[in-house]
Amino acid sequence: MVEEAYGSLYKPVEPTPKYRSIERFTPSIIKALSKKVYWGTKRRYDRCMNIKKGRFVEFGDHFRCDRDAPYQAHIGDRTFFESYNILNIQLGDVVIGKNCGFGVFNIIMGPLEVGDDTRTGPCVKILGPHHPILDIDERKPKTVIGNNVRLTTGTIVLFGVKIGDNAVVSAGSVVTKDIPEGAFVGGNPARNLTSITNKAWSLAGAKSDMHT
Repeated sequence: MVEEAYGSLYKPVEPTPKYRSIERFTPSIIKALSKKVYWGTKRRYDRCMNIKKGRFVEFGDHFRCDRDAPYQAHIGDRTFFESYNILNIQLGDVVIGKNCGFGVFNIIMGPLEVGDDTRTGPCVKILGPHHPILDIDERKPKTVIGNNVRLTTGTIVLFGVKIGDNAVVSAGSVVTKDIPEGAFVGGNPARNLTSITNKAWSLAGAKSDMHT
């Protein structure tokens, strides 16, 4: 039933009787330390061997990489990740351009492609597919974020959307559909507010001219 609900990629593994007997008599502290050592070693290995980095790439404290074969990450020159970022490459490759920056507490999930000079604020989540299923929409094989995009604090980007170059997403927005180039969007779900903001700036400029 579980496999039918989540697809054939999801295959729960039942512990063997030998494993169950070992688990029963192993103290909890030993199990916790063993898991910590195992996952810490694996994540350090993935960070060193499966993240292809350009020059001057920086990772903040407590950076975490979760990866399943055969996927990898490719990160361009001078891109940096602040503390407590999670890079998930379990369901697809992650390709990030040059001069990008990711704020604290970001979650970045593949399959994903990010252009150059893109920045994110704190607590931004770029999500992958909801479940590891085979029937992912082939028309949207990955999330695409263009060049010079700004994702401000608390933005959530759902899987499969395309964000055009020079777009700005306001704080706390949930991006559920494609965003055109140069757009300013906000809300849940995010709406195109470009015409409203342009009108507001025009009125502000007109008032400023009146007082000069």
